[in-house]
Amino acid sequence: MYKYYRVLVTSVDYCVEYEDVFETYWPEDQEWTDEQFDEKIEEVKSRLPQSMELEVECEPGDLDDMVVDAISEETGWLVNSFTYDVLDEKVVD
Repeated sequence: MYKYYRVLVTSVDYCVEYEDVFETYWPEDQEWTDEQFDEKIEEVKSRLPQSMELEVECEPGDLDDMVVDAISEETGWLVNSFTYDVLDEKVVD
């Protein structure tokens, strides 16, 4: 049985790694310290949305996985963790 869910996602912890920062922000002629990488990772994370409203259709047991996928599709980033509340749900015919 498929259901339509409208969820409010909050407290998103994005998976921003060293390689993401290196590929995007590291000029070839600059050496960065570990602290500078950590600061850049935090800067990238701070620009990403911490809450969003999403709509998904799935079987009830797949809701967590579908929310993860929806966050990644919306933002372009993988996710370590998040919380969500179901705002609305309906059975899909």
